[in-house]
Amino acid sequence: MKKTLNLISIAGFFIIVVMLGGFTVFRARGDLGRIFSSGADAKQTASDLAQGYFPLDTNWKSLHTMITRATTGSEINGIYSDDQRLMRVYPDYDKGRAFSNIGLINNFAKRADAPISLILAPTAAGVYQSGLPDFIDNTNQLEIINSLYYKLGKGVGAIDVFYPLYSAKADYIYYRTSDCWTSLGAYYAYEDLIRQLGATPFDLSNYDLEYADESYYGELYQQLCFKDCEQDAINLFRSKNGSTVDKVTLYDGDEEIEARSVYFKSALKTDEKKDVFLKGDSFTRAEIDTGSQTNKRLLLIKGTYANTMIPFLLPHYKHITVIDPDRLKAEGKTLSDAVDYDAYDRILVLYDCVQFSKTDSFDILR
Repeated sequence: MKKTLNLISIAGFFIIVVMLGGFTVFRARGDLGRIFSSGADAKQTASDLAQGYFPLDTNWKSLHTMITRATTGSEINGIYSDDQRLMRVYPDYDKGRAFSNIGLINNFAKRADAPISLILAPTAAGVYQSGLPDFIDNTNQLEIINSLYYKLGKGVGAIDVFYPLYSAKADYIYYRTSDCWTSLGAYYAYEDLIRQLGATPFDLSNYDLEYADESYYGELYQQLCFKDCEQDAINLFRSKNGSTVDKVTLYDGDEEIEARSVYFKSALKTDEKKDVFLKGDSFTRAEIDTGSQTNKRLLLIKGTYANTMIPFLLPHYKHITVIDPDRLKAEGKTLSDAVDYDAYDRILVLYDCVQFSKTDSFDILR
C-alpha cells in the first residue's frame, strides 16, 4: 500500500512539474519580449533574468519539499522539518579540527595574562535531539561539548550553557527557520555565563521587550520554503535603565563605521534580519564603549552565536572588543596585530559547537 501511494505521489509530482514548467517557459518568453521593448520595465526584466530570477522559484522549492516529505521522509538536504521548526542536523563533525582548535586555545592561554573562558553552545539539533525520529542521523552535541571541555588546559575555564538551554527548551530559545538561538536563548546562556564568572546577571524584569520584526524567515526556510513552518520573530531586549552604550566602532579592512547602539535596525529591511545584532558577521573587529560603572575590559573572540549575546554583556564591562577570527585571518593578520590582548581583564571565546568544529582560524591566536 505504501509503495502504491509513493508511486502515485511521484506520478503526481511529475505531472505538476510538467504543468509548471510549461507555464514558466511561456512566462519567460513573455519576459524576453519585454526585454526587446523599451523603458524601465524592460531593464528590470533583463536584470531579473540575468540574476536567474523566476517568479515561481519559491513555489518550486515548496513543491519539491512537499513531495519529498511525502515520499522519502522529513529530512531534506540535512534539514529536518516537523510542525514546530526546521533544524539542521549534523550526522558527523570534524573531530580532528575541533580538538586542534582546543589545542590552539590551550597554547594561547599559556601566553595570555587574562583568564580565558570558553563557551561551546549547542544548536537546536543538540537541544531537541530527543524529539528527532530514530532514522535521523544526528551527532550527540552534548557528548561533543563535554569531550572538548575535558581537553581544556588549566588556563581555560569551561562555561556550561547546554543544561540551561535544555531546561528552557519549551521556551522560544531557537528560531524556527534559522540555525541560531534567539535573544531569549542568548539570555539564558548569559545568565549562567555571568554567574560562573562570579557576577550577578540582570533579571529579565530589567528589560523591555521590543518586537523588532515578526515576519522573519531564516536561511533554513529559504532553502526549503516549507510553508507549514511558522514565521519567526526577532526580539530585542532593551534595558529599562536606558542604553549602556556610549559608542560602537566597527572595522572591516579599511572601512570604519560608528554608531551609538549594538542594534543596527537597517538590517531589518534586508533578508539577513538577524544582522540587527551588531551587523552580524560583517566586520573584523568591533570596539564598544559603555556607561558601565565597572572598569573591566572584555576581549570577545566570536562565532555567529556571540552577536545575539553581546547586548546582555554591556552592563558588566566598561569596554568590549569583539574579534571575528575568520575575517581577521582573511586579512592576513593575527590577534596581536589587532589588539593588545594583555590589556583585558577577561578573554571569552564564544562559538556554537558546530561552527567551532569547522573553523580553521584559531591559528590567529598569537
